[in-house]
Amino acid sequence: MDNLLRIESFKYPDIDRYFYPAQLLEDTAELLLSYTPSGTPFWNGKKQRLEHYENHNLTLLFPKKDFNIIIAWRANWDFHHYYVNIALPPERDGSLCRYVDLDLDVMLLTDNSDRVLKGERTAGKFVLDREEFEERKREFIYPTEIIERAEKALEEVLYNIEYRIFPFDGSLLDWRPATAIPNFKGLLNHKGLWLTKLKEGEA
Repeated sequence: MDNLLRIESFKYPDIDRYFYPAQLLEDTAELLLSYTPSGTPFWNGKKQRLEHYENHNLTLLFPKKDFNIIIAWRANWDFHHYYVNIALPPERDGSLCRYVDLDLDVMLLTDNSDRVLKGERTAGKFVLDREEFEERKREFIYPTEIIERAEKALEEVLYNIEYRIFPFDGSLLDWRPATAIPNFKGLLNHKGLWLTKLKEGEA
């Protein structure tokens, strides 16, 4: 699969978080754009087991920014949410892409989010895992530079949401796969290890 991207995320400094395959859609100095369809297997490092994504995820990784963004839709393509991971920029090695997550997250629910439409949540932006960030930065002795970068990135994300800066302008909410949805079965084993070859006939 020529457009395969193998994404690995870690908690600081190198603790397994999530490993998953994705279809690479755009590859520039400013943006790695990838798609992970509903049903894709992923390795959950915390639980040490293979699971499957319920949502369709469009992931924006920025080689020059300390955050990344996931736009999620339900399996039926109802819009779910924007989710922002405060994280160090991704590092590439061919099809392998790795980044370190810095605990802080932001979830944005818009008026057309399925959770808002169902009355489960109100629309708005929500900073998540602040307590986890404070605990982990003490436990793992985060360098001052890392702490400052995380806080600055959080400020930038909240600013971008407030002023509807891409992708928070809604321009990607109608995105859909242009070609057949990729099949990523068989790329990860039950221990989270990548398998180097696809089974014949799988794409």
